[in-house]
Amino acid sequence: MEIGVGTFMIVMATGIVAIWTRDIVTAVSLDVSRGRWKARDPRSQSLLLPHWVAEYGTALTLAIGGLGLLLDWRSSRSISFAALGALLYTSTNSLGWVLADRSRIIYGVPMVIGTCGALICIAILI
Repeated sequence: MEIGVGTFMIVMATGIVAIWTRDIVTAVSLDVSRGRWKARDPRSQSLLLPHWVAEYGTALTLAIGGLGLLLDWRSSRSISFAALGALLYTSTNSLGWVLADRSRIIYGVPMVIGTCGALICIAILI
């Protein structure tokens, strides 16, 4: 079962990095008039850098925890619980962003997968 959890974690880490990197590079729905480091959500004017740090941090922790489970590292379960908790939080929290604007609905698919998958993986590891 840990192989499946580790694989899920690595897939989710890759997805988070791919989606956010694409969005940052293309800047289609970002206000980057002050530069990418000061990019803002054009609707709310929220500064995006803190959110990006949280998303990439979640992805990094998922990758480390997932690799740890696959390679049977000693501390991998603790790291995996932290990573899955972060995934559960960020996926659930970001669903509010999707539900606020139906044009973002396609982003809801990986968020629902992240939320449900994190819950299932936590239950497996317990």
